[in-house]
Amino acid sequence: MSTAHDIGQVIAHRELLYTAPDGTRSPVLLELGAPRRDPQGPDWSCPCRITGHPDISDRVTEIFGVDPLQALQLALARFPAELNGATGLTFLGGTDLMLGDGHRAP
Repeated sequence: MSTAHDIGQVIAHRELLYTAPDGTRSPVLLELGAPRRDPQGPDWSCPCRITGHPDISDRVTEIFGVDPLQALQLALARFPAELNGATGLTFLGGTDLMLGDGHRAP
């Protein structure tokens, strides 16, 4: 679910490098906020955000789970899903973005 909420306390982040077709380079930041209880119900949410890639809008996305651990796990799985198809990304000089699923940038 996309929201206008603040990401809150960032508990983890990763910086990728985006190289545009013209060779211009800029950082792409993946951020994960601390899980928090959903004020609307019994579930938990974990905010996450990707900034700096021209094809991905900068927004906080709340990922929900039945407890803090599930919300965190699902938020981590969101990064490769959202980056799927995003071009020009590298991490530590290679195309393996090391997001736990063997995801490689195209």
